[in-house]
Amino acid sequence: MFPLFETLAIENGKIQNIDYHQTRYERSLHQFYGKSAVNIFPLFDLIQPPEHLRNKLIRCRIDYNDKATVVQYFEYARKIYRTFQPVICDEIEYGLKYANRDLLNTLFAQRGDCDEIMIIKNGKVTDCSIGNLVFRQSNQWFTPDTPLLQGTQREKLLREGKIQQATIYVRDIKKFDEIRLINAMNGL
Repeated sequence: MFPLFETLAIENGKIQNIDYHQTRYERSLHQFYGKSAVNIFPLFDLIQPPEHLRNKLIRCRIDYNDKATVVQYFEYARKIYRTFQPVICDEIEYGLKYANRDLLNTLFAQRGDCDEIMIIKNGKVTDCSIGNLVFRQSNQWFTPDTPLLQGTQREKLLREGKIQQATIYVRDIKKFDEIRLINAMNGL
């Protein structure tokens, strides 16, 4: 019913990166539905956090199709991801933020004792199961130039010049000092 979704962070009552989410939402609707995608809503107008969560960090999930949206709110506690299990999957495609995450969940189940996975496609690092990855080498941060999904946080950090794209092969992982997960809820 709702094949696509957006996850937005609301911190201290302020919606984070709303313009990036709006752009991806509109692009995804047009890509998924083509010219029939005419009911495009300003996401900002849909978001009304419940009063009991107003001063909390909120994860707002908007499920949508070309005709309707469903908005949900969850209190969110940031997690620290220290270990990443490389998992090879050459056939994965996740260019849109699909609600069906069956393949991602199957890959995530292969993490073993690690906190998260690092998806490897055709020998190159892509993303993890819930966001993009960034790699630190000395004082510079790099993100793979082969992401599965063009994340909003990734896009923002690239535009701000805080991270830069690089081709990162599996063999390159050991060259980095630190790996972090970034997504709508977790910045650099």
